[in-house]
Amino acid sequence: MDFDQIMSEITAGLTGDEAKDIPYLEGQAERYKDSEYAMEVGRACGRLLFEIIPEEKRKELGRLLQKQGLAVDATLDEIRFNIYKHDYDKALKLMEALITKIEDLGLFRDDTQSEYHTFTEPFEEWLYEYHAKPSKTLRDAEIPYSTIYLQYGNLLVEMKRYDEAGEALQKAMHWNPASCAIRFEYMETLKASGNMDEFRKLTLDTFRYAFKPESLARCYRNLGYYFSEKGLWSEAIAAYLLSFEYDPDARNAQSELYYIHHKTNGTVPEPTAEQIRSYAEQYGFPIGPDEGIVDIAVAYGSHFLDMMMDDAARYCLKIAYDLDQSDLIRELYDSIPASEGD
Repeated sequence: MDFDQIMSEITAGLTGDEAKDIPYLEGQAERYKDSEYAMEVGRACGRLLFEIIPEEKRKELGRLLQKQGLAVDATLDEIRFNIYKHDYDKALKLMEALITKIEDLGLFRDDTQSEYHTFTEPFEEWLYEYHAKPSKTLRDAEIPYSTIYLQYGNLLVEMKRYDEAGEALQKAMHWNPASCAIRFEYMETLKASGNMDEFRKLTLDTFRYAFKPESLARCYRNLGYYFSEKGLWSEAIAAYLLSFEYDPDARNAQSELYYIHHKTNGTVPEPTAEQIRSYAEQYGFPIGPDEGIVDIAVAYGSHFLDMMMDDAARYCLKIAYDLDQSDLIRELYDSIPASEGD
């Protein structure tokens, strides 16, 4: 039998009497423990158990998960404080203990039915669904793995242990493949190791997930750095100029343009709009946000407007409007009823 057949058989045996169904489901999980679908059946039975156990038991489980989450948050705060004090050895000791703890738990592993992630906000998940088109059901892991591995990677970068940092950040990307923050930190390890081709490829891919102006600007700055490293001065200037469209006050972009001017003795003129379009086509980067991002934000925002879910509509349409101040998006955004705090 395949997984669906097994679960159909199991659910058919439920009676609606929790006194009978709880031991029944526990027994079914045990029955299939040696099956090729043991993990999937165990988790499915666990979800069914959670639905039928008494409310007080559910609250108890919820409190346990919350306690675990608070312990992780407190440890991360202590790690960040030690990094702030430049006590990297102590921070590393705390971090390694936390990593060992969460990995030993062995929870939330992907199986044939479910895919676990820790997206930090809804739009990341929607973009991931749009681009990856996962065949499995997306589920939220109860432990903030991506945050933990991102912090681990940050610490190792501070300690200039770039290979280890890259490994930690790859794990972070597994848990949240749509996070620009994680992607940018991983790119720093590629830059440090001189792997510029991979740096360029990941930068180009990250445009698909850059749904905030500062993230889009960072993508352009990364391209500017890549072009500078290759001595492609006009292309680098074009990338930095595009970055100013979304982060006008970026000092690092200004300093890079000064560096280029000094390096070339001011002999490279500012590229024209036509040249910039030509570079975008030649090197495969967008001028402005990825089309899919604005389309998704408007589609979800319009849907939530129709459903009179004003906060959700505001969330989506602000994403669209921050990237594209077109009349259509402005009208949609302005049509949202003002919230009580406005």
